[in-house]
Parts: sequence; structure tokens; C-alpha cells
Amino acid sequence: MRWFPGRLRPLLWLGATLLLVGTLTRGLFLVMAAGEIRAGLAAVALALAAGTVRDLIVAAWLLLPWHLYLQLVPERWHATRLGRLLLRGGLGVAFGGIAFVTLSEILFFAEFRGRFNFVAVDYLIYPTEVIGNLRESFPLGWIVVGVVGFIFVVVRLLRSPVAHAVETGAAPAPRLVLAGGHLLLLLLGRVTGAGGEAWTVDDRTIREIGDNGYLAFGRALLGADAPYEGLYATRPAGEEVVRVRAGLAESALSPDGFRNDGDTWRELHPAGPPRRLNVVVVLEESLGSEFVGGLDSLGRGWTPALDSLMALGTMFTDMYSTGNRTIRALEATTASIPPLPGISIVRRTASEGLFTLPAFLRAEGYATTFIYGGRALFDGMGHYMAANGVDQVIDQGAFPDSAFRTAWGVADEYIFDRALAQADSVAGTGRSFYQLVLTVSNHRPYTYPPGRIAEDPGAKQRVHAVRYADWALGRFMARARGRAWYDQTIFVLMGDHGARVYGASEIPLASYQVPVLVIAPGVPAGSRIGTRGSSLDVPPTVLARLGHPYMSPFFGRDLFTMSPEEGRALMTHNTKLALMKGDGIAVLDLHARETEYRWDPGEQRFRAVVAPDSADRAQLSDAVAYYHLADRLYRSGRMKQ
Repeated sequence: MRWFPGRLRPLLWLGATLLLVGTLTRGLFLVMAAGEIRAGLAAVALALAAGTVRDLIVAAWLLLPWHLYLQLVPERWHATRLGRLLLRGGLGVAFGGIAFVTLSEILFFAEFRGRFNFVAVDYLIYPTEVIGNLRESFPLGWIVVGVVGFIFVVVRLLRSPVAHAVETGAAPAPRLVLAGGHLLLLLLGRVTGAGGEAWTVDDRTIREIGDNGYLAFGRALLGADAPYEGLYATRPAGEEVVRVRAGLAESALSPDGFRNDGDTWRELHPAGPPRRLNVVVVLEESLGSEFVGGLDSLGRGWTPALDSLMALGTMFTDMYSTGNRTIRALEATTASIPPLPGISIVRRTASEGLFTLPAFLRAEGYATTFIYGGRALFDGMGHYMAANGVDQVIDQGAFPDSAFRTAWGVADEYIFDRALAQADSVAGTGRSFYQLVLTVSNHRPYTYPPGRIAEDPGAKQRVHAVRYADWALGRFMARARGRAWYDQTIFVLMGDHGARVYGASEIPLASYQVPVLVIAPGVPAGSRIGTRGSSLDVPPTVLARLGHPYMSPFFGRDLFTMSPEEGRALMTHNTKLALMKGDGIAVLDLHARETEYRWDPGEQRFRAVVAPDSADRAQLSDAVAYYHLADRLYRSGRMKQ
């Protein structure tokens, strides 16, 4: 390595390590997701080549502080004992950091089939749950010990190489060449947007593999609360309003139509007599349709209790969550708003005083409660609920210490028992009530109280957690049926989102499809409705069952009266926003990109439309209208009461 300036050799060591680790990690991800990749060899090679370019550019940015330190600090300092010790220690920490990030990426990819995204950013804000979850799911203590031990070994091994490096002269010419090469890499990253995103590869999974974890995390961090305008495609404001209002028009709409110019506020007159019914919405953690009998194309049928409950109400068989985080389900099932770019409105400071389902019911005299087995501080859920119509927030601190719990909170059976007790208490006073119940057990580390189901909780298997969660739900509904208030209650039992993100599709739909079962007086028992909808349709569907006229800005519609051809679903995946209708799905992304995908029955997947026709362009314009108008109304405060 004589051609490489002496004391600058640590740059070679770190750079080579970053490139080698990046290559090996991609190889591992290819093996992990082999069954989900549909791209051809040429597309895979293109994504991997683009990934190598990204690795080079990211390495250049990560090593910039090192390069400046090694170039600018006087050589006599590097030759001192303290200078050598700091260099060795810094290298040890750097190599340890690379090891830690790599391991984190592997675990994240195993769970979400993608590089770091908004989920990673969100989780870092709440380390209590995340660290607890990792500790219960993996041997975290040994991992930390391993990383620390690795750093110690690296520091010891580098003693002689570092000493030799700082003792070797660093001639001006090689130093200038190295500085010039480094600058060129930084400029390349600037010109190409840090390596581009290989959009020519029509396979989400392989694009994720070809990405760079550091780069992906930076994008997610910078775009956490990104406004729609300036990033996504737009249409003239008047056109957007017309398109959204056309999608919200229904038989229950007042003859007076919409209240104001430019928004979605309208008066609705549901059919049927007014009824004062209790409302219980249960959000089952990670309960995707893939687990539910009758909805599961793979024949798993892991939910016998929920399957049997279908005989009591109406199951909507083509429903989708608006996102892959629980807070997306919370915003959708309370505020009936499309998922805005960046972070959920649950975590935004402007989300106070919104028109929500609990706010409307509280104004009608209902007692409103949010019951969660974890900490309501997590993701700002407690504050959002209290600021938007919920009288009482019950979280982990309200449960006895003896209650079985994981890092995410107490087991589902305790959550449901508290919901029953709360309902009994309120009903005893003669008041109607609204409950939003959020479960936690169907989540890694997949443990639960022993003796409830046949399976051993010590195995920490997803299938066992699903079966326990289903058992707890069935137990709750069986006990509720014995209460006097049962026959005067609307129950909405649904998944908050699917289990995980996977697959080659731009929007991995199988990970978003969720069951939605409505059990209520007057709702057909044992019925199935295949109209497509999303979780933001829950609030207007509930209010329609109550039969009272009401004014709202909701973006959802009553699922019972929406015709199949009107069915649609809105959802977000990382930076992408989607509107699915019929056999097409319009996808919006950063830099005003618009892509229409159409279902290919032969390959059983959505494929990009090369030459969009008028119908494709109309669906893209509808998608732009829904998301841009929702963002504009939210930011201007026009979604508030």
C-alpha cells in the first residue's frame, strides 16, 4: 500500500469495509427474499450496480470527517501516543458502528422486507418499546456484548497497523490525488441525487435490496413531515376539489350539497331511523386478511374465533389499511383522512380539535375512551386522542403489575377485560359510550400468558400470537354478549394493518389487506360484502348506522351503501401514495412522479402501464386530488370542528 499516503490508510480500511459489507448484505438480502423477487437477471444486475454506486457515494460522505481530520491535523500530532490512541479508538468505534448498523439492517429487512424507512425513524423516537421488543425477541445483551467485544478486538489488532501508518510519510502528491478523488465522489453524489433510485427496475423488493441503508434512513429522516406541494404532482385546485367531491357524492348527501367552496364539509342524512347505539372499535394489532378464514388465499385459517363471529355480522372482504403503522389506522378510523406524506397526523402538533368520530359522539353526550395496553405516550397516541374527542385515555399504567406484559404492553385479555369493565361502568349510569380498543399481543416477540391456547408461548412464533390474539377477541365478544348493553352496540372488529411488508409489487397489497367485521343491530348477519374500501371508511360507516344527520369533512364513505364500482382504497408505503380502484392502482411519488399500474392476471401482479389511456390518466388525477386536497385542508386547519 505504498502508493496510499501513510496516515490516510484508515480511509482505505473503512471505505473497503463499507463496500464489502454493502455487497455482502445485498447478497444476504437476495437469499432472504429469493422467493419474492420477480425481476429478471438484467434488472437484478442493474439494481446491484446502482447499489454499488450508492455505497461509494455514501462512503465518501461518511468518511469526509475522517479525511479532513487526517489531512489537516499536523503529522506530529498523529505520531504522539495520544494521537495514535484516539485514531485506534475512533477506528474501533467506526468498525463497531458499521457492524451495529449492518445487524440492524438485517433485522429490519427480515421484518419489513425493506431498507430503513419512516418506521425506523419513528421507532428511534420511542426507544423504550423498541429496546424492550428487541430484548424480548433477540439476545440483545449478547449482541451488545458482541459489538463491544468486536470494538475491543479491532482496537487491539489495529495497534501495529496504525503505528506503521502514522510513521509512514504522506507525500503531497498522493494526498492531493486522494482529496481530488474524494471530491469527485461527493460531486457525483450531488449530480446523481446520491446514486439515483433505479426506477427502471419494476420490482419493489429488488429496488430495496439495491438501495443503501444509510441513504434510505437519511431520506426518511429528512422527509418525516414533508408537505405535499413541492414534492408530489398537483392539478389545478378547482379540478382537485371537483374530483374529490365526485368521489364523495352519495345518496345520503344533503340536497344542499357541500357546505363551502374548496373543501369536503357536507351534510349527510343516513337512511333509517335515528338510534343511540354504543360504539366499540377494536383495532387488532397486525391482523392481516392472510390469517383469517375465508379471506386467506393460503388456507391458514388461524382465527377460528373471528371466523365464527362472522355469523353475527357483515364481513367486508376487500378492505385495506391506509398504512403499515398502527398510527395510520388510528388517524383513519377517527378522522377519516387519507394518509398524508411523512409522519401520521397523530404525531403532528397541528392535530388538535379535528372533527373526529369520538369528537362528534362526545358532543352527542357519549362517554369516549381509548384503551391501549402499552404506553399512550408512544407515537403521541394519548395526546392525539385527548385532543380530539376522547374523555379518558387508559394505558399500561392503569393495569395491575401482575398482568402479563411484553415491551409493547399488557396481553390482550387484560385490555379486553378493562374494556368490559369500563363499558359496564358507563352503561350503569345510563350514558352511551364509545370505545377505541387497541391490542398489542400479535407483535414480536409473540409471547402471551401460558395456558390460554395449546401452543407454547416460549416458542415465540407469529402463528401462536395470532391464535392467542384471536382467542382473546373471542373471549371478549362472548363475555360482551352476556351484557345488557350488547344489543345496543355497534362493534367494528378489524386489523390495524397487515403483518409485514413483502413482495415485488410497488405497493405490497397483501400486507395492507385487513378484515373488517361489523356487528350491530340491523346489520345483516352472516353477510359478506366485496366492495373495496379502506380503514378511513370506518367513521362514516359507523355514523350511518346511527341514522342521525351530521355534518363532516370525512374523506370516507358508508361501506354499506357504496356500490362495487365506486369502491376504492387509499394507502401509503414509505414515500409513495396510492389510490386503488378497479383493476388499476395510481401511485404518486417524490419529484412529482406518477405511475399507473394495472393488474396482470397472468402474472398475478400489478404491472406499470407504459402508455396510459384516458382512464389511467383520470385515476392518476383522482389520486393527486385526494392527497393534495387532504394535505391542503389539514394544513390550513379546515379539518377542524
